[in-house]
Amino acid sequence: MIGLAALVAASHLALAEEPRQRVMNIPLDMPLDEPLDGEFLEGIYQEKLGDVLRDSVLIESPIPHIESKFTDHRALQLWFSSAEDGRRVFWARLSQSLEGKELRPQDALTNFEATFGKPDKIAEVQGDLGSFWILLKLDPRLPEARRATILKQLDASFTPTPAQIADFGLTDLRSRTRLLTPDFRGAVFFLTSFKGKVSSMQTDLIDMVRAQTVLNLTAP
Repeated sequence: MIGLAALVAASHLALAEEPRQRVMNIPLDMPLDEPLDGEFLEGIYQEKLGDVLRDSVLIESPIPHIESKFTDHRALQLWFSSAEDGRRVFWARLSQSLEGKELRPQDALTNFEATFGKPDKIAEVQGDLGSFWILLKLDPRLPEARRATILKQLDASFTPTPAQIADFGLTDLRSRTRLLTPDFRGAVFFLTSFKGKVSSMQTDLIDMVRAQTVLNLTAP
């Protein structure tokens, strides 16, 4: 019994030590004003992003969100949950244009896997000129039971058509909810290429459950 208890404790410790998914050094669940794991959002902007930040603004409507522009054609949006939920990031979106740069799709896909781990789901459309990929990686901090439930839901919901894959970067959160399910939590990577070179990338961290503290994502 002691050995079993130690094993269970070790498994819980391993889960707790899983690194948070981050984009531009900002983790999912980051509060607008309060600390997370000893970090403040303002401190991350000043200490880790200050050298590459061009401008940033907090917009209160329709719900609080921050829009920031960085060097290297990068733009970051952070959307915050309700005050009752602690104004935590439920959606972090990093968009980056790579037109004119020499980055192969396979290298971008490898970079995603190196950062977030092996994707749980992949959808792709490849053409002679343009190609598109969607990669999903559930939050590794999720309890195993919830992870299994979401994966089962994705088996039924994440069946995008070629048109949905190609247009994925322009879809709103409600449309994404239909593909990812209202329970999804994790990283979503959207990659477009033209003539074998990456033209744009979009990396999202999304917590659909937390999003519903301020948005109605499941209404018809």
